[in-house]
Amino acid sequence: MRLIMCERQDAKQPEVTIAYREMTQSVRRVADYVRCVDQTLLCKKESEECSIFINDIFYLESVDKKVFVYCEKEVLRCNYKLYELEEMLAQAGFVRVSKSVILNVEKLTGIKTLVNSKLEAMLVNGERVCVTRKYLKDIRNELLRRNKE
Repeated sequence: MRLIMCERQDAKQPEVTIAYREMTQSVRRVADYVRCVDQTLLCKKESEECSIFINDIFYLESVDKKVFVYCEKEVLRCNYKLYELEEMLAQAGFVRVSKSVILNVEKLTGIKTLVNSKLEAMLVNGERVCVTRKYLKDIRNELLRRNKE
């Protein structure tokens, strides 16, 4: 894949054009990523509403029927249900890693096996998230899909 970038003074906003001979997984992945770049999620920080970029999310967690959005340095609250977010964010590289957590695979640095046969996902900001073996196959499939491209 070749990247061509050019600066245009007449452009009102960035524009991405993808030229391809055949629609492949890599072309789909690039298109999905571009669609998600400016996509935001409405959240609450204390009592005020704010929008955050989806690419800034590390993971989402459901605790006591409330969904929390974890970014690099802050935690926000979201009014969506976890299953709704899972559907919304599937094309953006988010994968369920346990019953209560959805992880942004782009923020994953590795998965470590712990002594008690549990698994732990290590993120680029140093945080660690428990991974249930039941969902390990989904993570593996997402990583394999990305490596194929």
